[in-house]
Amino acid sequence: MAVVDVRHFEAVSEGETFVLLKGPVTTRQLVMYAGASGDYNRIHYDHAFACEAGLGGVIAHGMLTMGFAAECLSDWAGKGAFIERVQGRFLHPVRPGDEVRITLTVNSKQAKRQALCCEVELSGEVSDRAVFSGSGTVVLPS
Repeated sequence: MAVVDVRHFEAVSEGETFVLLKGPVTTRQLVMYAGASGDYNRIHYDHAFACEAGLGGVIAHGMLTMGFAAECLSDWAGKGAFIERVQGRFLHPVRPGDEVRITLTVNSKQAKRQALCCEVELSGEVSDRAVFSGSGTVVLPS
C-alpha cells in the first residue's frame, strides 16, 4: 500500500489495514543494526555460535523487527501524526533471507484527552509463521 502524506482522523475506518513488506533481511543489515544499537551479541552474526546456543543459525535482532513494526505505523500515520505508543512481543526469530510482512489493523478510533487517537494492532509474519505481535496508539490531525 502507498504511504500517505497526511492521514486525517475523519478518513480512518475501524478495521482498515495497511501492509509493509521488508526484506529479505541481510547479514549486512544485521551488522549495520548492531553498529547502530550497540548490540553485538554473537547470535546475530556468528553462525557456529548461534547454532551452539540452540538457535539453528544467526537470528535478527528483535528490536530490528520492532523497528519494522514502528516503520509500518509511521508510514500508515503519515506526516503530522504523533505516535504515542508502540509495543510488541517477539514470537519467533527472524533470520537472514526472511521477508517480513507487517500488517497494521485499526482496532478503534476515539477522541480522548482532547486528542484524536487510533488504537492499532500490529502483526508480523514470515511466510505463514507469526514472528511479532504488538499494538500502538497514534494521534492524528483532524
